[in-house]
Amino acid sequence: MSSANSQPTASATELRSATYRPLVSIVYHSGSGHTAEMAHAVARGVSSGGEVAVAQHRIVDEDFKGSRWLNEEVLRQLDESDAIILGSPTYMGSVSAQLKAFMDATSSRCPERKWVDKIAAAFTVSAHPSGDKLTMLMTCSVFAMQHGMFWVGVAEGSSLGIFLGAAGRATNEPPSEMPSAEDKMTGELLGRRVAKLTARLHSSRVSTPPTTEDSPEHPSSRKTQLVLGV
Repeated sequence: MSSANSQPTASATELRSATYRPLVSIVYHSGSGHTAEMAHAVARGVSSGGEVAVAQHRIVDEDFKGSRWLNEEVLRQLDESDAIILGSPTYMGSVSAQLKAFMDATSSRCPERKWVDKIAAAFTVSAHPSGDKLTMLMTCSVFAMQHGMFWVGVAEGSSLGIFLGAAGRATNEPPSEMPSAEDKMTGELLGRRVAKLTARLHSSRVSTPPTTEDSPEHPSSRKTQLVLGV
């Protein structure tokens, strides 16, 4: 994965051990660069308080063979992350095909409950004020719920009146011009909120010793077996 400035960085484990901070990972697809601008704004928000480390991965063609996701390294690093933020354009009222392929590739982790109690959030960009962005964000939130994650929306809302995640507008303008500064500020505020909640959750886990109920052998901690092979 890459850091907030899209340069190669250490693994998730190295990031965490070097900084003693929880890790927020941003995974996104951007067709023409507009969603990438939102991703960078979210990353700025995540890193602004200095409480957490941040890593970014822009989904690219090399992550796939045909339509199948093959980048297992990214998935392993997400296993070690404390929070995962998803992003893509809203295409035809949903996530992009590239982000959906990534989401489907995580299905083997779902029965093992590897992402339970991680924090999750999402952001998106489309041409119209609505553009069915809400459906895209709902797709991501359902995905997070299936993994047993905690969903985080925006506290301040946006000019588009969307609270489930960060949303922006762009059509054919250069990515340097759109999404607007206001939309990117919404992304930054989402990043700040995710960082704050991730640090708070991480701190509570460090300060609270595990209980008997947390043990894998305890009946209350046994995970429901999921059948995902259909």
